[in-house]
Amino acid sequence: MEKIKTEDELSYYSMTKLRKRDRSMKQWERALHVFLEEWKNREDVIGAIVCGSYVTGDPSPHSDIDVHLILSDEVNWRKRGNVVVDRYLIEYFANPPKQIKKYFEEDHKNGRPHSMVQFLTGRTVFDKFGEIEILKDEAKVWFNKEYKELKNSPLELTKYHLWDTLDNLTDCYEQDRTDFDFVYYNALRVLFEEYSNYLRTEIIPIDQIFRFISDPHFLEKYLANPFPDQHFSDQFLQCLTEHEKAAKIKMFDELTQYVLDKMGGFNIDGWEIKSAVE
Repeated sequence: MEKIKTEDELSYYSMTKLRKRDRSMKQWERALHVFLEEWKNREDVIGAIVCGSYVTGDPSPHSDIDVHLILSDEVNWRKRGNVVVDRYLIEYFANPPKQIKKYFEEDHKNGRPHSMVQFLTGRTVFDKFGEIEILKDEAKVWFNKEYKELKNSPLELTKYHLWDTLDNLTDCYEQDRTDFDFVYYNALRVLFEEYSNYLRTEIIPIDQIFRFISDPHFLEKYLANPFPDQHFSDQFLQCLTEHEKAAKIKMFDELTQYVLDKMGGFNIDGWEIKSAVE
């Protein structure tokens, strides 16, 4: 290949290369690069990583572009915001690495690996000093850590909470209240989250639970493991898709009893808990 010798030739070569790259970009990527123009040359910004459905696949018309802006650890501020660029909603998070590591720790404590998954599945846009690679390694460590087991007192309170949720729903059903469906689906959320916590598995956001238990592609997309109790998943899916009110209360009762049995059983008659005052 003939070498480029003059400045004019170099300029022409560079511009041609940029045009080819721009043509290969998708619309959302162009919007992202427009957004990053004001950030990438700042001294306090050392990297950027884009996450979410536009990277992992199958974005919906309501999907936004999630961007983590990595700040220097010398800054004493953080920022979160939204901006529309070329009709794409961009949600951005600007944090120094030390703050992002705290988010990993907090999310693990709460059984919600969302921040770790974003870094593990995200695409690095620029990384001036290799900090994003370090954060990806840190995210992997926290993602692979086991969640803490429930101790006796919290477990007993969890079982009481599940019994009380079922009792309130039953009362709602027997009174034929208009808000039964509202109470029912909220009770399902409680049951799913409490059992997930007991099984020491991640807490799935409410708008993702149906896809989590019904769509294998969803698991692959978000690095999620299948729910560890297949019987519960199958029954829970039936609860979600049932329309008849009497069948709903019957299935919810049976599924709650199943979970309570898995937790060691529960009897409201004589139940008590004793703990030290704070």
